[in-house]
Amino acid sequence: MGLLAPLFLLGLAGLVVPIVVHLTERQRREVVDFPSLMFLRKIPFRSSRRKKIHHWALLAVRALALALLVAAFSRPFFDNDVGGIGTTLGPREVVVVLDRSYSMGYGDRWERAKTQARQVFEGLDVQDRASLVLMSKGAEALLRVTSDRDRLLAGLNETDLSADGTLYGPALKLAQTILEESEQPNREVVIISDFQRSGWNGDEGVAFPAGTLVSPVLISDETTPNASVASLILRRDFFSGQERMTAEARVVRRQGDAPEERTIVLELDGQETQTQTVSLDPTGSAVVTFDPFTLSDLYTLGSIRLDSDALPQDDELHFVLSPGRAMRTLVLEGANPRQDASFYLETAHISEEASFEIEVRRSTSVSDADLASTDVVILNDIPFPQGAAADRLRAFVEGGGGLLLILGARSEWRTGLEEILPGRTGSAMDHSRGAVRLGRLERSHPVFESFTGPRSGDFARARFFMSRDLELGPEGRGIAWFDDGSVALAERRLGEGTVLVWTSRMDRFWNDLAVQPVFLPFVHGLVRHLAGYRERIPWFTAGQVLDIADPAGLVFVADRESELPSDVDLVALTPSGGSVTLPATAGPRFLELEQQGFYPVRPPGMNPERPLTVAVNVDVAESELEAMDPEELAAAVAPRDTDVVIGAGGEILSVEMQERNQERRQSLWRLLMVAALVLLLIETGISNWISRATATNFEHGGSYVPSNT
Repeated sequence: MGLLAPLFLLGLAGLVVPIVVHLTERQRREVVDFPSLMFLRKIPFRSSRRKKIHHWALLAVRALALALLVAAFSRPFFDNDVGGIGTTLGPREVVVVLDRSYSMGYGDRWERAKTQARQVFEGLDVQDRASLVLMSKGAEALLRVTSDRDRLLAGLNETDLSADGTLYGPALKLAQTILEESEQPNREVVIISDFQRSGWNGDEGVAFPAGTLVSPVLISDETTPNASVASLILRRDFFSGQERMTAEARVVRRQGDAPEERTIVLELDGQETQTQTVSLDPTGSAVVTFDPFTLSDLYTLGSIRLDSDALPQDDELHFVLSPGRAMRTLVLEGANPRQDASFYLETAHISEEASFEIEVRRSTSVSDADLASTDVVILNDIPFPQGAAADRLRAFVEGGGGLLLILGARSEWRTGLEEILPGRTGSAMDHSRGAVRLGRLERSHPVFESFTGPRSGDFARARFFMSRDLELGPEGRGIAWFDDGSVALAERRLGEGTVLVWTSRMDRFWNDLAVQPVFLPFVHGLVRHLAGYRERIPWFTAGQVLDIADPAGLVFVADRESELPSDVDLVALTPSGGSVTLPATAGPRFLELEQQGFYPVRPPGMNPERPLTVAVNVDVAESELEAMDPEELAAAVAPRDTDVVIGAGGEILSVEMQERNQERRQSLWRLLMVAALVLLLIETGISNWISRATATNFEHGGSYVPSNT
């Protein structure tokens, strides 16, 4: 039992008042007027009965009523545990929001959090209802609005940590919905979390119904030293015709007392291949560069591992690699080209992400065999082929190939090209008196995506002395323009492929773009876009959803030849040993990446040596264990008439706040006030009865007994 205002107990001193009243007799005498008092003798009036208590029941009722009033003003309450729920007036709707993000795996936080939730469920009354909402970046109502305590405890016991980060909004919104739909007279939400600041931005728009009691329980530690693999850079290069990879891992350490040595390992296909030791300051980072390794097999599984600490989930980072796909580019420059017409194109055949196999042919015709092994065809300042060659090029583009027209003096217009090109070409324009420059680029286009960052390249430095006029057609789309408003680069989608038209040459005869730093990445962007190349994604983050049926989504590990069949079921094996069935469908086949590790995907009953595999890692932002003030979050979502209770690992951080809420929930003072009022009514009745009885007795000649009313 506790008291919110114990100083009011001083009012118990007022219990002497009824006693004094009972021990004090008010004399009732009739006044007789005498003409003279000289013959009367003064005799002191004495009463031996006036110092005795005659009506003990009346005294007890008065004293008890006064004691109840004093107790009501002292605001008593029954003590309860932080996670427990006190006695309330009426049944309650309780929602427990349990944080299961992977940062709760630090030390024994998860077990402590489940213990707090278990205490809440064990403290439920028979008429109470409760819900268990699991919180990470998403929200899940594991059990919703039930009075079955055993179900709640069983569901809690089966709940495990996720590999996802923290986001308060979805879980609190779900709790708000449950409370708003409830008809219970009392509502309460208990938030059990480590309260990472990164998961709260303050504008989630959550507001619990009026009268809701918000009780955040902070699961924390005095210190949280932690090291993690924060990032990984994989660099490709080619040496002696072989593709090699270099891994650079960045390791970050937060908190600590002194520098420490940690071991970091590179694993390939489950085998430790390289081991290094890294020295980490208490709050610092270090970059570990591993020796290059040859990449020859599809779906090579790799991992970077630190020796484990209190938070093992962020001590490893997984990835999947496959050899780069060489994009074959065929350049047609005609029978009598200008000298070095394709020289600068030939020198742009290597990139870090993929190799360009460029073949330059002095011809204007192509065969079906040529196009079967080609990704991109470049017509470098030649007339558009006619007849069967034109039909082959059109079929090539419609089937998913890429076509680039570089316009020059020899690029002549032919009828019928309106159905293939993005526009109609015109005559050559001379800018020699005042060279034009590239004035506007659509930087959101894939061709220019490598130039979106700051200091990524300046196209305005290139001068253009000659260009061809291009009038865009209804199917054409401009991508780049000169500062005089004429089109520099245009695009048209044709079937599954793309046609691009560049209105100036790619040597030093009509412009000086070829000697500018932006030329090489610009050519790479052109070829990658035309070939349908997408940057490989070596891993995904837990919580993402992958469409296995999307061919573009498979390029992160292989090429188009490795697409999985759409007419058979697929099975994805989870890192924990379970499986997920992906039914055969002509539409999307979504795979939810919920666990950290590798997801092999294969048709059922088949066991290929190297199946398509997806690597999944945790969000490294969750490794930042800085906690916000729980009262800040609770005050933001609680109704204005509601206080909050703060707890940490089972220890109360704000005892005064908890006591205030315990007393407010129990409202014992109301019961005490009602009891005192009833006793005062009883006292009034008893007192009036005694007065009437005494007066009747006196009128009939009996002795007078004061009632002390």
